[in-house]
Amino acid sequence: MDDVQKQYRTQELARQIWEAEGRPDGQADRHWRMAEQLVAAEIEAARHDQAPQA
Repeated sequence: MDDVQKQYRTQELARQIWEAEGRPDGQADRHWRMAEQLVAAEIEAARHDQAPQA
């Protein structure tokens, strides 16, 4: 995943989190951090899936 894809995915997830929480005001930073953590986990899982199986 390149930086542009990562940025887009983070934005998408942050919006989904915001909507799932009822669109509260003042939570953008927290939603963004949560989304960044989810993207990092997705990237790690993809790396694990692509690793050669022993």
